[in-house]
Amino acid sequence: MVLMVEDILDGASVEYRVMELTDRAVSVDDVIQFSKEEINPGEICKTIIVKSKVGFTALFLRGSDRVSFKKLKGVTGKARIASHEDVMEVSGVMPGAVCPLLVPVPVIVDWKLLALDRVNFGSGDHLYGVEMRSADLNRVLDFTVTDFTE
Repeated sequence: MVLMVEDILDGASVEYRVMELTDRAVSVDDVIQFSKEEINPGEICKTIIVKSKVGFTALFLRGSDRVSFKKLKGVTGKARIASHEDVMEVSGVMPGAVCPLLVPVPVIVDWKLLALDRVNFGSGDHLYGVEMRSADLNRVLDFTVTDFTE
């Protein structure tokens, strides 16, 4: 099986690893539990879609971090987490499978994520994750960096 995200990574000659899961992963704990290979829990990241007056934005952050809506307000205006239906409409997948490289909305990366050596994130398919060097993100993703976590 070839994932859509692999075309992007291959096209940019970015080294990556596809991580197969034994069951549908929605949370960081699911990824740890269901990963068929060894995984560093500190490198698991998540993509959260939020909705504000200006539209949808994808937030890309470390899995252990929480969004500070107070900090985020300075960037997007008042925002809320998008509904399951909104996430499906925007990304084409349900929460838990959202891939930051595949969303057609602006992506904001929390600065702490870039301090990680590697990042592991959703591939667009609940049964697979992608791992790559965080330093390569700018080769495959147009994003803004800010501090929006607690």
